[in-house]
Amino acid sequence: MPGQRVLGPVAGRAAVLDVIRDGHTAQAGRVLHHLGNVVVTTTDAATAEVRACLVQTRNTGESIQMISTGVCTFGLRRSDGGWRIAELTLTLDNAF
Repeated sequence: MPGQRVLGPVAGRAAVLDVIRDGHTAQAGRVLHHLGNVVVTTTDAATAEVRACLVQTRNTGESIQMISTGVCTFGLRRSDGGWRIAELTLTLDNAF
């Protein structure tokens, strides 16, 4: 798709957290990430994949703007502390 941007897969807890932190630091205004149409598929007792549609909006204080749409894919791994994001792929319909 023209303008499409793919980030990832980003693997490992530290790398996923770095991508999230860097993204939040770069954002101006209050940005919300709305996830919907969530589908969870388990492959075995210790791993799962989650796919969700994404809409990002920004509240500038004067208006609410749609920034981007896309699909988030999370690879999950079960640990002693519960489910953890092991891998993240973000496919945006339009690069922002």
